[in-house]
Amino acid sequence: MQSFGNHRVDVWKIITIAPNESITINKVKAPVTLEIKNLSDEKIALVSELKIPSEVLGKSEFKYRLPKKSSLKLENRNTKPVSIYLHYYSSQAIIVNDKELK
Repeated sequence: MQSFGNHRVDVWKIITIAPNESITINKVKAPVTLEIKNLSDEKIALVSELKIPSEVLGKSEFKYRLPKKSSLKLENRNTKPVSIYLHYYSSQAIIVNDKELK
């Protein structure tokens, strides 16, 4: 017997953020487990209405359970591009910069 109500989205992506650019995880439709690994030496700013750290230091990681209807912006305020390894797990796909991340 198949269970149609328990579909999960489990995605891993490496994303590069250009200098003075950002990526935005739009308001999520379901809770999302996020894991962000900063692969660069530079720090990345985290902008959100949630009470979370304000940055991810170089060569470190940030794990968080993003609640339903919340969003998160990752800003590269540096003069060099930064790369992140983004892993998310949810019952719904997330929208990053107005595109579904899959």
